[in-house]
Amino acid sequence: MLNELQIYQQKNMSARQQYFAYKAQAWLNYANHKDSMNSRSDVGVEAAQTAENILQALKNDKVEELALIEDIPSTSALMRPDLWATISALKDSDGIAVAPREMAFSEVALIWAATNQCARGWRESGIHFRMADRWLEQARQAYVNAHDSQTNVALQARIVRYYEAYAPLDSGEDTCHGQALSPI
Repeated sequence: MLNELQIYQQKNMSARQQYFAYKAQAWLNYANHKDSMNSRSDVGVEAAQTAENILQALKNDKVEELALIEDIPSTSALMRPDLWATISALKDSDGIAVAPREMAFSEVALIWAATNQCARGWRESGIHFRMADRWLEQARQAYVNAHDSQTNVALQARIVRYYEAYAPLDSGEDTCHGQALSPI
């Protein structure tokens, strides 16, 4: 699957195709990690299926039908609403056009981190939250460098609005129940 996904990660593809190809790759990385850990949960299987679904949409030229802002799966939770707010605001601002790989990897890393925190606590999730934060900071910096100050101020305002909407959704508990996310 990774070889097939590389076709859609090339610069001659649309940013949306690149984003979803990288997202599928991130889900495959997650599934492979779960498999290598001999995980007994269904999380790895669900991650592999998500990657397969994305690949099929890419192959069938149906990537436009895939939602940019997707719900957090039931095996995860909305933790770190600050990072989720930045992801959603960048998506709304066409941040995928400047950093499709970083956006995709940060999103899956956030889901992975929360899943780990629910299952095994903060010691198991910290590395993935830091990874998501680094990927997202790279995406935000690429966006800032590609736009003028007025556009960047608008992005920051959008991040704040998303944060205000997402912060109450973080229960502060280490329980995974998924979360419906919607554009504001």
